[in-house]
Amino acid sequence: MQPILASALLALPLLSAATPLNDPRADCHDYILINTRGTGEPQGESIGFRGMIAEILSSVPGGVSYNTRYLAAPDATQYSTLIGSQDIIELIEEGAKNCPAQEYALLGYSQGATVTNQVLQHFAPTSPEGLKIKSAVLIGNPYHLSNKEGNKDEDCGSSTAGARGILIGTQPYEIPDAWYATGKVRDICFTDDQVCNGASVGNLFSSAHLSYGFEESVQTCGASFIIEQRSG
Repeated sequence: MQPILASALLALPLLSAATPLNDPRADCHDYILINTRGTGEPQGESIGFRGMIAEILSSVPGGVSYNTRYLAAPDATQYSTLIGSQDIIELIEEGAKNCPAQEYALLGYSQGATVTNQVLQHFAPTSPEGLKIKSAVLIGNPYHLSNKEGNKDEDCGSSTAGARGILIGTQPYEIPDAWYATGKVRDICFTDDQVCNGASVGNLFSSAHLSYGFEESVQTCGASFIIEQRSG
């Protein structure tokens, strides 16, 4: 582990002292929804997924949600996202050892989408851990790739299928093609969201980028996909 990353991880207990953190490691579950918030959101459940998570947990028994432990800080060096991805990787690796039947769905919003992408880069879909990841739902993904299976707009349609994330080309944090080939990825991009539908950096946080959690169609699009993948 890089020294600067280790130092940042040591700071997380200070963050958790102010905000209680859910931790599913004490017991085994049928599935865990791993929820990774966007830049600036406080530690806890992302506003982008609250309706989605509630719908899934009420529809499919045996699951819990987990809020990724990381800083979600503006960070051009990407150490914030590396902290988040390491937290998820450790959770899944521990689960593989201690709860081998446990499965996972990954949810990532904005910077949290980048974190999720890095996790998918770490686990090949055919690896023992990758096989336990049943679905991934991204919203406002700055590394949104054009014309990939699973690309959806805010109405769960295809109008933004060709959208290109604003950070494509800055860091190699795109979702690997092998994951798209599994059909387990749904990448939702709002029509006017410049983060996933790349425009100038000056317009990075448009109102559309902040709207995912308030659109019932987005919440249903993500929830139905995760439920279908789990039942499948």
